[in-house]
Amino acid sequence: MAIKGVNVAHIAAALFISRLEIEAIAQKEGLDLKRTPLRSGPQAWSLRDISRLSRAWAKGEDLPAIAKRLNRTVMAVRKKRAALVLPARERYAEAVWTDADVATLLAHRERRIGLQRIAKQMGRSVRSLQRKLVSLRPAADPFAVPADPSVVLTWEQASRLTPEERQGRRWQVRNSPTGLVIGFSRNACTTRWSVEMQHELAMRHFAYQAPQAVADDFLLSNRTIVSQSGWLHLPRRSKKDMRKTFDPNLYEIYLNKMDHMRRECLGKKGFFFWSPRRGGRRTSRLHQQTAVMRSGD
Repeated sequence: MAIKGVNVAHIAAALFISRLEIEAIAQKEGLDLKRTPLRSGPQAWSLRDISRLSRAWAKGEDLPAIAKRLNRTVMAVRKKRAALVLPARERYAEAVWTDADVATLLAHRERRIGLQRIAKQMGRSVRSLQRKLVSLRPAADPFAVPADPSVVLTWEQASRLTPEERQGRRWQVRNSPTGLVIGFSRNACTTRWSVEMQHELAMRHFAYQAPQAVADDFLLSNRTIVSQSGWLHLPRRSKKDMRKTFDPNLYEIYLNKMDHMRRECLGKKGFFFWSPRRGGRRTSRLHQQTAVMRSGD
């Protein structure tokens, strides 16, 4: 109290000892005491009120009861308790809960008894009971898969499902800078490649991420990734430079180094592929194959 600057008169009233004893203790410990005149007024705390507060607090009475006894607000009593540096009550998390206490609490709750009544019977605070009830709830599994098929799954949730279980579901691509979401059709383990999916695949390709690593992040097969890379005319890369992780900052660097650009196919409108900036082809392999199939050659 002396270190916190509590007035010596308030210390004497709160601890029920004389000022002479406080002076002796302070002199022995080398403490400086605050001896400023006390405030006066209708809202000022008298020495009698401080004594009543300290005595009630030591008996374990709760703040609302003390505030009612002193004809003050709960906030005023709380602030004065802190200003007097009276010892805080034992933290609720540190209070020992026995199996019998837990059983009593659960039994009362099943009978729909209010928390205030239970707290009074068990000699605990309402907040202590609330915290215990929360701790008794089963922890939600962050990887639990929602039953609603319209819910977009996280990568962790989708990775726990087999490809067949992911039919009709959508999920987030791991480490996607754009938050890409992909999914399977309802009747097969196939996905329709959107422009956004193709663009992110190209980003990962030019960032030298290995096909198997891309497949793991997309939760697709390695064959699907390699096949789509071929349709997009993505250039070959050196195997020794490939990496498992995806660094988006490398995309622009290697794209400029390879001198490639994204073009729209002249024969298949709306389909984009990648080709060398200079002397690159203008029609895609996809259009050529469909043209060959139509001609019957």
